[in-house]
Amino acid sequence: MENYELNWQVLLVIVFLVGLLASVIKPILKLNSTLTRLDTTLISIQNDSERREKENIKEHDEFNERLDEHEDTLVEHDKSICELRYRIDGR
Repeated sequence: MENYELNWQVLLVIVFLVGLLASVIKPILKLNSTLTRLDTTLISIQNDSERREKENIKEHDEFNERLDEHEDTLVEHDKSICELRYRIDGR
């Protein structure tokens, strides 16, 4: 009879340990899965940020080129206006 009770106690301890392990392992696995997803998301955000930064630099270069073109055009117009004024005032 004593052996029978001992077997039940061992079985209860084993069941308790398995339940304890399951209750600890499940959240750890879920946390690992979440961390993996988070890492993938952060890599995607970083790549997107780098791509946008390159596009932004390219756009700024294009804006600066256009500004230089406009500046050249304005200088030419200023010269033309000065020549016209000189011709009108010179008469």
